[in-house]
Amino acid sequence: MTTYAPVAVTMNGVAATYNAAAAGDKVSGAGDNTWITVKNGSGSPITLTITPTGNTGYGVALPVKTWSIAATGEMDIPILAAYANPSDSSLVTLAWSSTTTVTWAAKRI
Repeated sequence: MTTYAPVAVTMNGVAATYNAAAAGDKVSGAGDNTWITVKNGSGSPITLTITPTGNTGYGVALPVKTWSIAATGEMDIPILAAYANPSDSSLVTLAWSSTTTVTWAAKRI
């Protein structure tokens, strides 16, 4: 498991650092203007799942969020504060259906 903090990407050319996807990847700094960019280098689609903890204001469990990234595709995904796990230092856990040839970068815009 590795935890990654978002890199502040600016107009003057600060580039994000892409990391190989791995089981147990986590992101710190969830909230406004935090995103991850996922690049799928595989010939098959992959799925990213985030399972938030806690409940809505109505007492219903927060919904599991899933994104399908197409074969050889790229997708920007917001990392909302609601995804953070307060019992895990407010980190967001990323669950990949496959990590083969998948890279991702955490960004703060």
